Amino acid sequence: MTIQQAALERTFKDMGYVSMEDFAIQKAREELLREKKISDDEIARFEAKYGMTFAEFDARFFELIEFGLFEREDDLMDWRAEVHVRSVVEERLTRLAG
Repeated sequence: MTIQQAALERTFKDMGYVSMEDFAIQKAREELLREKKISDDEIARFEAKYGMTFAEFDARFFELIEFGLFEREDDLMDWRAEVHVRSVVEERLTRLAG
């Protein structure tokens, strides 16, 4: 361990972390939880707008004539992206816990 690494390790311990690795894991978890909250909020907004889950929306896409086609297409792409992002973030959180 270099002098700089030792100083960093000491600093992180002074901040209440067990190690630099513990600090990195905690900060990564915080960032992932922030990203998950953003996706959860966007997904909840779409669910409230359409009154259904993404799977239901996707299955009933052409039945929802009270919304314009372009609006539905935009929402479909955005909603699908948020569902994917949330899935990836949850997978990363699981890896961190493992």
